[in-house]
Amino acid sequence: MRPVIVLPIFFALVFILFGNYFLFSGTNKKIESYKENPPFRIEDATASTGLSHLLDKNPSTVWRKIRISQVDFDFFLEMQLSHVWDGNGFQPRKFESLVIESCPGETLPPFRLRFLLRESINVDKELRMPKDQMVFIFQSKEIGKKQISIPLNQLPKFQKENEYPNNIFILTPEFKIETETGCIADVTLKEVL
Repeated sequence: MRPVIVLPIFFALVFILFGNYFLFSGTNKKIESYKENPPFRIEDATASTGLSHLLDKNPSTVWRKIRISQVDFDFFLEMQLSHVWDGNGFQPRKFESLVIESCPGETLPPFRLRFLLRESINVDKELRMPKDQMVFIFQSKEIGKKQISIPLNQLPKFQKENEYPNNIFILTPEFKIETETGCIADVTLKEVL
């Protein structure tokens, strides 16, 4: 066979194999990332930067408030679903606490937290915003703390569900920093395993 025919076919096969490997390895990394941090909504009403750093479990990356919010919250984080699919149905999760960590070398700013259960709706079928159910309000009173653990014993007892999204919620803390500036490094939901 002539090299003019064989070389393009050989290079095409190499590019196809390389492309498939790149696609496969990139997809696996994204699936692992999804298991750790599902792509829920986060919103920063202060237009500051670094809000996604609050969910990366890396205390050296931070969110720093640099503007005053025009609404009654500074930011919210849709964090976890109240249930997980086990192959047969949606099993309820048991959450222990919400842990908030300060930036390295700083303390937590005074804040107010509204803990919401956000309706987990199928947005492909329902053209509306999800409804929120407020579970509790937490007001930080301690000054000089580097970490606060808020117990989640006020959450309702979730039951097994067979049909999504019935009685399945997204756990959503909504924060209002009560100073003009402030810095938070991490927000984590601790789950009872």
